[in-house]
Amino acid sequence: MFRSFAPYGRVRTFQILASFLVFCILLSTLRLYKRQPPPPSIYEYTDGKTRGGRQNETGITRPLSEESIYLRQLVQQYGLTNDVPWFARRIRPDFDSKARKSSMTEIPTVKFMPRDFQRVRSDDEHLDLHAEGPVTTPVTKSATPDQLDASSLLFGISTSYDRLLYGNSSLIHDWARWLTDGKGNSNGASLILTLHSALSSEMSHIETKLHDLGIKVAIFPAEDSTARYLDLVRLLVNRKDELLKEGEEKKFLALVDDDVFFSSLGKLLTRLGKFNTKKKAYLGVPSERSDWIIGNNVTLTYGGGAVFLTPPMADSVSQLRCLNATARDTKHQAEKIGQWDEALYTCITENTSEKLHILPSLYVPGDDLYGLRTGYEGGVQPLSLHHYKHRHRFEPNKAHLITSLCGEDCFLQRFFFREDGWILVNGHTISQYPDGVDVLPVTKSSQQLDSSDSKDKKVKTGDRLVFDREDDSEKWLRDRKVVSWAGTKRTWRLLDARLGSDGNSVWQAYVKRKGSPVTYGDEDDRLPEDDTIHTQDGPSDVDSVIVLVWQA
Repeated sequence: MFRSFAPYGRVRTFQILASFLVFCILLSTLRLYKRQPPPPSIYEYTDGKTRGGRQNETGITRPLSEESIYLRQLVQQYGLTNDVPWFARRIRPDFDSKARKSSMTEIPTVKFMPRDFQRVRSDDEHLDLHAEGPVTTPVTKSATPDQLDASSLLFGISTSYDRLLYGNSSLIHDWARWLTDGKGNSNGASLILTLHSALSSEMSHIETKLHDLGIKVAIFPAEDSTARYLDLVRLLVNRKDELLKEGEEKKFLALVDDDVFFSSLGKLLTRLGKFNTKKKAYLGVPSERSDWIIGNNVTLTYGGGAVFLTPPMADSVSQLRCLNATARDTKHQAEKIGQWDEALYTCITENTSEKLHILPSLYVPGDDLYGLRTGYEGGVQPLSLHHYKHRHRFEPNKAHLITSLCGEDCFLQRFFFREDGWILVNGHTISQYPDGVDVLPVTKSSQQLDSSDSKDKKVKTGDRLVFDREDDSEKWLRDRKVVSWAGTKRTWRLLDARLGSDGNSVWQAYVKRKGSPVTYGDEDDRLPEDDTIHTQDGPSDVDSVIVLVWQA
């Protein structure tokens, strides 16, 4: 009987041995697999380094370069195409007192792009990107946000809870650029904020967010009407002392729209300092062309959403009947007028002898007479910006970050690389003119021609306006330069800006989106909802990126 079952026993033994062998192979494979490092991932960032990286000749894995990390972050955050034409250049500011004498700074002997775009895949595990060596660019020495003392200013803004939270609280981050030192501390300026029909919990939430960013603020509820800004005048007068530190004095009380951005606060403080704050003064800071009413040979503005009052002026205005909240017709009259700055202008000019002093900003009425191109690419250093989001799709908190490194004069400064025909408008655009470009002064002959041909076009400001220009008209025109080109213009717009890991550099990313239609780049002619207009040479199937690394 034993022999009859012997073959079965041998088969059974063989099966056991085979199973054991398979088990050993699987165990060995599993142990070998566990020894391997995890595959690199573009989503895992720690302290500016990524897992994985590239290997050198010895097989040792090196961390990715900062340029490679930054490109991967841009692709992930902004949904750029994975296949990207890419170029990067390092820039070192050279502080020169003559750099901004003209509205265009020329770099005569250095090419902006010494080599062509490098087409790369952002998910390539061997990605090894490096910026071109630094080019030195002249800039004037000007104040950085942490060097400004704005304790003489008290701002009043009226808005809504929903507007402040829209777009990842972008308005709040915009305010932080001109109400703080850029490092999370107040620059001394104070803010009184009223929220339309807000709940106490909503006001508390906004107050916490503003305080966390370093903004010194007091928040109050308000009704949703034009008259809320008229009420805000009295609120500024009655509450200004509550936000004062010992020894402080508020010399100007300002009413501003929530989408006003003060891009040159140091220069604004200098201009305001020319006025005697112990006397009555009523000032407007219009920015956009839409802040002006031009017709019937008269140019008029109500302030453009940014109005400054000296304390004596604010005290006087707060007593006017047109600002008396108990008056029956106040709200009806204000809502009939429409804009609060117009309502305030009407109230002041019809009941006092005060005139509105104008501190022109981005747009100056004389531009139209001489055919000068206006807008962010015009070479003007603005005191303020207005309606920048829906008209220009502009994010000033990103663009203005460069001022923390090289001062506020660096913002929107134009650099012309004559060698290869590129123009950088710092914080806004980089443009290439492959068919040729030149930068020309507003010549004396063209001034005379415009003057003789346009006698009926000459601007006459309203009787209750005082136009205050810092420089005389002849010098202002002599320093202005215009860009003239033939053929194609390709433009990359600022998409992102952030501080480098060393804390002493600012990284900017300018992007030209795929599928771009034709345009000449005129801001005023663009559709607000269209964010793909960047080039003139037809659509592209990929996004392209230019990175600038500004180094102290």
